[in-house]
Amino acid sequence: MTWYRASILATVVALAVAPVAADTLVEKAPDLGPFWQPLNPNTGSYAYADCFVAPAAPDTVPDTLGTWLLDLTILGNPGTGTGTNSTTGASAPTGVPPTIRFEIWGDAAGPNAGDILATTGSLSPAPVLLDFISAPVLPGPTSLTPGSLYWFVATVVGETGNGSYQTGGHTQNSTYPDNCTFWFSNDPAGITFDGQNFTPEMAFSVNLTGPIPVELIGFEVE
Repeated sequence: MTWYRASILATVVALAVAPVAADTLVEKAPDLGPFWQPLNPNTGSYAYADCFVAPAAPDTVPDTLGTWLLDLTILGNPGTGTGTNSTTGASAPTGVPPTIRFEIWGDAAGPNAGDILATTGSLSPAPVLLDFISAPVLPGPTSLTPGSLYWFVATVVGETGNGSYQTGGHTQNSTYPDNCTFWFSNDPAGITFDGQNFTPEMAFSVNLTGPIPVELIGFEVE
């Protein structure tokens, strides 16, 4: 083995064993229990959104998205929360629990449906109580800019099922002093948000990870 090959190998080994920074978690817990409802692909609201400010680098790539859901389908009633946001009233339909997507959207004076930066794709959660449901994002998420505003979105637009979900409520500014608010869309396309700037916030979680070091991309050692 020549000297330069040994040097390259040593560099790669050093990179492989070097400490890796932990992921960054942006989480707004459901300190108020079940609250906003009904998230329903047929007769309720079609998209729920709440904002957050992207933390400092190096962890800027959305990795896992989650929120707290209560399946109103199996309860057959509005649940125990006090919040409602639909002109259909508080009565929750029974039926098949809907599939759902969690996404990160950009901001344009509100949630921007034309700027989807990360998505989990369709999920089939099975919450029993107010359970935390999370999933990894699909390949190809967009890196977030530290200090910029983004939106966590739970959407049932184009999804299947006819039941409803209730989400958790989070006390505004209790974890992050970002003055973020809860928005909802009764638009079947989930583009126009007729409900804006509500509190409490919706509880949600966004896990961010760092990009793969350039030195290791496509590098193979025999």
